[in-house]
Amino acid sequence: MALSDSIKVRLREGQALVYAAQAEQRGVGIAAFIRDRLDQTDRVEEELASIRAAMIDMGETLDELRDQFAGTGNSASAQVQPELVIPNAAQVETLMLLRAIASPEKTRMIRAELDRQGIEPWRGEVR
Repeated sequence: MALSDSIKVRLREGQALVYAAQAEQRGVGIAAFIRDRLDQTDRVEEELASIRAAMIDMGETLDELRDQFAGTGNSASAQVQPELVIPNAAQVETLMLLRAIASPEKTRMIRAELDRQGIEPWRGEVR
């Protein structure tokens, strides 16, 4: 990969030393280290934008479903808070696996959307 323009960046006092130490730990030069950090930041921002878009789509879909359900004359609160439903083993295992791989930030975003929708997250039976 060919590199193009070179730029100068002023860092806060001591920040260059911290970056140099981290670069040395990884066995790369400081320029490569900073370039990698910038690339990683770009990827994270793209992923967050994608998650936000998916959350907006999910929220709109849930709003549409709630509106459709409300039009049937049934109680919306009964749909949002159903009677005790005992999940099967596959459902519990899937939920546990998904929660294990989800980052704390993604989990917070999901919980915020559930709160917005007035849906209480499933927590399982408390003994």
